[in-house]
Amino acid sequence: MTRRTLSLLALALPILVAPAPPGRDEPASGTKKERLLKLYRGEAAGYVIYRDSTRRERVELRPDPAYFWTNPLRNAGQDGAVFLWTCRGRAEALGSIFSSPVTGPRQLIHELHSLSLSVLDVSREGANTWTPEGPGIVLAPIVGAAAPARTPVQRLAQMRGLTREFSGHTADREGVRWELRLLPQPFYRYESTDPEVVDGAVFAFVTSAGTDPEAILVIEARRPSAGAAPVWQFGLARFTDLHLWVRHKGTDVFSVPMIVLDQPRQDEKHRYRLFKDRAIDAIEDIGDKPAPGVKP
Repeated sequence: MTRRTLSLLALALPILVAPAPPGRDEPASGTKKERLLKLYRGEAAGYVIYRDSTRRERVELRPDPAYFWTNPLRNAGQDGAVFLWTCRGRAEALGSIFSSPVTGPRQLIHELHSLSLSVLDVSREGANTWTPEGPGIVLAPIVGAAAPARTPVQRLAQMRGLTREFSGHTADREGVRWELRLLPQPFYRYESTDPEVVDGAVFAFVTSAGTDPEAILVIEARRPSAGAAPVWQFGLARFTDLHLWVRHKGTDVFSVPMIVLDQPRQDEKHRYRLFKDRAIDAIEDIGDKPAPGVKP
């Protein structure tokens, strides 16, 4: 994601609150976590996405975040939520909405990447927009993978096994190497209504410096042609501004250079987008504090 300060305290927190209606209103009530979630959900809902320029198929936001992360020691603390947009059941885009510092006025930041095999049509009100100019990922066969199993339970076990064949690392601006580790649960598991897509899931790798995602791994069981038997395929996407390498069974399969953060275009085809959107007021954790004289 962005440059790291080592944090042994970084935790991924599950989302347990009920969905809030879309909108970009600043959070006004509830605990800090609830107010942040309402804010982040509203930001994600501000994107209108179609599968391609014909605008015949809407790519819909899944209202509940796939993942909630914190990095307590970077930029005086960060809070972030990862959202997914889907069409025909398949994940077509993902975005991380986050902010810092954890107390006082904050900077609100958006990070986005297309996972589509087509060119998404994206619109958003305001000066900060996102206009992908090419497919988000390229799928390739997983060399040596067994044929997809017959049942969803067996295929999920296969996908988890296949992810363990991948590894990676980043290098920051000081030349420090950060190893990546796979999150045990996928962000999203899907069975698309497209006849060529039998099964699939979106997995994420995080850095040893925290728990925010750095690389995205899509694994799908797809039919290479109509009527053909499905095979396992994979696609990779950056979710960091740092230099990133990913390997499969020790062989390099993906590499992207470090990004200059101040430039509006951070990817040749604008598939990836990271920007500071605006400053926001403080979100104090009043709802989580005990009353005076009451022990927590």
